[in-house]
Amino acid sequence: MLLLFVAALMVGCHHSDESAQAALDSPVEVMGDTLTVPNSSTIASRLVCGRVADSAFTTTLTTTGVVMAIPSSYAEVAAPFAGRVVRSLVRMGQTVKAGTPLFEISSSDYGEVVKNYIQTKSEMDMAKRALDRTQDLHDNKVASARELDEAKTAYGLALEEYRHAAAVAKEYQIDLRNAEVGQPMVVRSPINGRVLANNLVIGEYLKEDADAKVVVADLDKVWVNANVSEMDAPYVDGIHDVEVSLVARPDSTVHGRVAYVGGILDAETRTVQTIIECANPRHLMLPNMYAQVRMLVRNHHSIVVPKGAVLQGEKGRYVLRKVGEGSYVRTAVEVQSVDEHSLRVIKGLSVGDEIVTEGAFYLVDKR
Repeated sequence: MLLLFVAALMVGCHHSDESAQAALDSPVEVMGDTLTVPNSSTIASRLVCGRVADSAFTTTLTTTGVVMAIPSSYAEVAAPFAGRVVRSLVRMGQTVKAGTPLFEISSSDYGEVVKNYIQTKSEMDMAKRALDRTQDLHDNKVASARELDEAKTAYGLALEEYRHAAAVAKEYQIDLRNAEVGQPMVVRSPINGRVLANNLVIGEYLKEDADAKVVVADLDKVWVNANVSEMDAPYVDGIHDVEVSLVARPDSTVHGRVAYVGGILDAETRTVQTIIECANPRHLMLPNMYAQVRMLVRNHHSIVVPKGAVLQGEKGRYVLRKVGEGSYVRTAVEVQSVDEHSLRVIKGLSVGDEIVTEGAFYLVDKR
């Protein structure tokens, strides 16, 4: 819902507050959408008109949101291989750095990866020594060019096997400098952060597709995932400040900034995803918390009218546009809420049009 602060646009004279029932008996001529109110009609004295103008106003978009960890600062750590948990090396709430050991597992698959890496490295080293020796013999006219080519080919193949084995080990974040066959695998944190969950059970056997057992996140900054309605989406580019209030802490307001605006409208909810980034040094904003979001938009110019000037008919909303002395035409309009007293006219009126700003309800049932 749009909450806007507007400058007064309409001018007119204040009328006395009299009974509407007496006005219903006054003669009003109706031809199609045109209504003519004679000066002798008791309704005439109750109608106040004003010319619409283009006025500056500040827009405030309000919506709800859900706190989430920033994806690049959030990690659900699972065992890369099937195996049995040997040791848990961290506790809940502990601060860790990228590379900090989290837990150890005993895994035959891990052992095979380490064994293959060590073996291919040894074979690559041997092939390199053989190539260096053959190159030296060739330089001294002892080895033939064919022998040198064969040594180069053998080294190239061994090097390719080693690089592949090293890439596989690196993919599983294996510490190749300290890896040894027969040792348990050390699973390390991929990011800096705090341990938010540790569901390890010593001796538990983990399958390859087991759920993550440890969750690490850096919550110094968080995102608030908010959805802006289709009608409000055009204002998002002009947002200059965002205020976020947690449902759990309504008296605490956090300022944020728009970090991302989705490029696709959700067909079911008719909303656009908007990501708000907030500083969270005290870690009061926790993932999955609900929040109220107020987005402050820079000044806009538009036609704004009193709510009482807009009537609801069978075909939609309309205003009574003055076209002559005592003559008014029902004019269809599209509007958005500004505040509890005003509506912004999106379509249907032009600057300078004169409309009934007060007393329009006296004519709502005239046929």
